Amino acid sequence: MKISNESTDVIEKAKNLLNQEKFEECIEILENLHGEKPNSEEIKNLLIKALFNYGGYLNDYYTLEYEKAKQIFERITKLSPKNYRAFYNLGLAYFNLNKIKEARKSFEIALKIKPDYKYCLYNLGLIYENKEEYTEALKYYDHALEIDPNFTYAITARSHVRRKLDQLKRMKIK
Repeated sequence: MKISNESTDVIEKAKNLLNQEKFEECIEILENLHGEKPNSEEIKNLLIKALFNYGGYLNDYYTLEYEKAKQIFERITKLSPKNYRAFYNLGLAYFNLNKIKEARKSFEIALKIKPDYKYCLYNLGLIYENKEEYTEALKYYDHALEIDPNFTYAITARSHVRRKLDQLKRMKIK
């Protein structure tokens, strides 16, 4: 699909807003353009990029706008239903909102799309660790380490869980 000169100018304006981290303005422009030209991959991809940047900003520990981040990542999953990163980030937003069941489901969807995504495996391990299901948590950490033996987060988490399991065994023996 050929994009008109007028649309090209609007796209450039959106890119400039994105570079200035004026996410809401940028996204509004791109959503309107996407509505007018739903078959334009360029517009859709730029919209997804802007949504990712804004969602990441909102999901940050300093911003703490997890509900809004959740909505942003849900929007990306509608635009790009095979985008494992969108489901992963949606899972993080749910996790930050303490909606653990929904977080687990989002991580599992991301893993169906990309089975070797170590960050999803690690976060699923965290979910099980928080539920004190240590054996299940270990499975996820071990799987992440099969993918990347140097994955520091999983190494640390696995070590912590192993210590916890050892403590529980010692308590049962006494």
